[in-house]
Amino acid sequence: MNPSEKIILQAIQSGDAGIYRELFSRYSTSLFYYAAKFVSADEARDVVQEVFLALWQQREKISINTSLSSYLFGVTRNKCLKVLRQHHGDADHLAIKEAEYYQSNADTIDSLIEQELSDKYQDAMRKLPPKCLEVFLMSRQEEMKNKEIAAKLGISEKAVEKHISKALKHFRSELKEYLPMLSYLLQIMP
Repeated sequence: MNPSEKIILQAIQSGDAGIYRELFSRYSTSLFYYAAKFVSADEARDVVQEVFLALWQQREKISINTSLSSYLFGVTRNKCLKVLRQHHGDADHLAIKEAEYYQSNADTIDSLIEQELSDKYQDAMRKLPPKCLEVFLMSRQEEMKNKEIAAKLGISEKAVEKHISKALKHFRSELKEYLPMLSYLLQIMP
């Protein structure tokens, strides 16, 4: 754990809710996408919520020997495995095997390239206009059809298409040097 992460952990341990919220803001999206590789989007959201709830509830006694991101991804992976085993049994045998692979190859999760891409992706998301981001997330995270999004937001389907196109163009521009890795990220998006 680097010195800045130690400071973050100490602040959380002392009950600093602002730092905790910042940590959630920084990691929740990438943890969601990671969890969604193994479980459904709804389950992935629940898993991420559980990870951060456990972090806050156990903050005073938590001890982290790895990097903060490795810890968060590891806890997320373990919670996904638990969900898969409890709720899906053998139905998701491949997802269980993939999660077990990541469990036995922790270095894969801690890849600097993946972390850097995740950070850049989150930064790019923060730069999107609110309505554009809302439409994009409804399309990608909630898997809503353009017609459903239009009805829910009271806008035309054409406006929905424009928002999605604008978001994709924005990501291509912001992440152009990461396009090979971005294709990997887009494969795991719900």
